[in-house]
Amino acid sequence: MSYYSKVQYKEKTNTWFESYYFDRWFKNNSGPILDMGCATGNFIATHPDIIEGIEYDEDSLQICRQRGFKVKKLDVVKELDSLAEAHYSAVYAKQLIEHLANPLYFMRHVHRILKSGGQAVILTPNCPYALNKFFWDDYTHVRPLTRISLERLALDAGFKEIKIYEDFRCFTGLGKLIRIFKLSPKFISKIQKIFFISGLTLVMEVKK
Repeated sequence: MSYYSKVQYKEKTNTWFESYYFDRWFKNNSGPILDMGCATGNFIATHPDIIEGIEYDEDSLQICRQRGFKVKKLDVVKELDSLAEAHYSAVYAKQLIEHLANPLYFMRHVHRILKSGGQAVILTPNCPYALNKFFWDDYTHVRPLTRISLERLALDAGFKEIKIYEDFRCFTGLGKLIRIFKLSPKFISKIQKIFFISGLTLVMEVKK
């Protein structure tokens, strides 16, 4: 087992947080949704009937298959051409784009495989803040991306509707507070900003 599949994205039995993220962006989406770089399938587990995944790590793929998920091995660096055009109603890519030497190739294919009106949600470390904290701890990271570079990528890929923002920061006990008080991501971010707490992730929402 690799660090990627055993530690960083290990299989979860409780995927309430992934469900929280699904409802945040895809609540009314009937699919199909593609999870690009799906790891061990924790996001797929929220709605396996409409979410499928692509992944290159063989250990992670094996775990996904054991969980009964629809996944296939695909190298996002050079094999995205094999994905069907205008097939998906949504794309989700968590902490993937910063691993790519050519993120424009990736974004152009995200645009290509989305249906008209389709939505993509791309998550990446919050740079430049992350550069001084943790970005290079992952030796597979290739390119830090900022709000400006993400916007330019999306525009060059053909997207017109673009929204980029800092996500809230997760910490021990936050999940319990979210469930008890039904806290929204927007509210959490607002409170954290009052206390000068920077989020660790940038979120880019784009629509075709």
